[in-house]
Amino acid sequence: MKKAALFIGLILMVSAFAKAQTRASLEKRKAEIQSEINQFSQLLKTVKKEEATMQLRVETTKKKIASTQEIINITNKQANLITRSINENKAQIKKLDEEVKELKADYAEMVVKSYKRNNERSRLMFLLSSENFLQAYKRIQYLKSYADYRKKQATEIKEKSDLLVEKNKQLDEERKEKETILAANKKQREELKEDKKEQEALLAQVRENESNYVASIEKKAKERADIDREIKKLIEADIARSNKGKSTTTAKATKFFLSPEAKALAANFKGNRGKLPWPVERGFISMRYGTQPSPIVPQVKIKSNGLRFQTPEGAKVRAVFDGEVVHVLRNKYGILSIHVRHGNYTSIYNNLKSATVSKGDKVSTSDTLGEVFTDRSGVTELQFVLLEESQTLDPARWILKG
Repeated sequence: MKKAALFIGLILMVSAFAKAQTRASLEKRKAEIQSEINQFSQLLKTVKKEEATMQLRVETTKKKIASTQEIINITNKQANLITRSINENKAQIKKLDEEVKELKADYAEMVVKSYKRNNERSRLMFLLSSENFLQAYKRIQYLKSYADYRKKQATEIKEKSDLLVEKNKQLDEERKEKETILAANKKQREELKEDKKEQEALLAQVRENESNYVASIEKKAKERADIDREIKKLIEADIARSNKGKSTTTAKATKFFLSPEAKALAANFKGNRGKLPWPVERGFISMRYGTQPSPIVPQVKIKSNGLRFQTPEGAKVRAVFDGEVVHVLRNKYGILSIHVRHGNYTSIYNNLKSATVSKGDKVSTSDTLGEVFTDRSGVTELQFVLLEESQTLDPARWILKG
């Protein structure tokens, strides 16, 4: 019986621990999503409501809606877990209450019988009437066992009564927690409703002036294509310089000539795929790598050779890995671009207001390179590109999951 009780107790402890872990995991994820929502809300407050920011506002509102829905799903799960826990506690409280009542009744009956039958004189006569020493010893042991049993019963009553008080306290706390979660859930549903209204209003505005937005998207696409071509030419020129004076085949001439140190750096960079830090400390990805539909005019496709990070004004840009600064470029508008070489890999940080490094500088992982530029519309956006030789890579596969 004791082994069975111990086994059941162990199962209950493991189950309670698993539930606590699940609830803690949900709470952690909810906090992470809430942080994202706060960033979306802050961006929507700071950017100006104009045609130039429409795509960003629509995409950010869409992300905020998705994140809010995820939080609602999590709070539903939390409420369900608490409901199950409350029901389990109610069942345990009912069982404990019945056990305590039964124990108290048994104990009361035992005390009455003990008082009636086992006063000091009757106990003495019980011992003296023994036929021999062995019988007297057994009767002493019996009386001792009876006293121990009474003591054990009293202890068990106290322990179960204390547990009953604790369970009732836990039940009250869980009820309050559930009320808090349901109130938060209701508030989140109201926010979701408002965000969906805002999204519909933005899309209606786009539909009214769709031709203007299509023209704007195509203009920006051309600008990005021009920048991508310039980057490709620059990298190809770097490759050519690295191979100058070296005896190389035509195939090898399309790749960087690497010294032993550069080869080791490239191998180390490749070995850290999926572990590289974000190029900004805070923010979110507003555009991913590859060809994708425009968030405001889905029939128009947007090609992106990297990631775009929305970050707070004044945000610093960080090197994603050890390397050497090979270019610090400034366009005709004064906006900077920094290229960092990691063997035959290159990380490019576009749309900077200022730079804290110069060409030829050696940098380490997370070293500050400069500050992100904030445009007149209030948008602070880092454009991050990653290349192997002259071919672009999807940076999302190289940096830590956000």
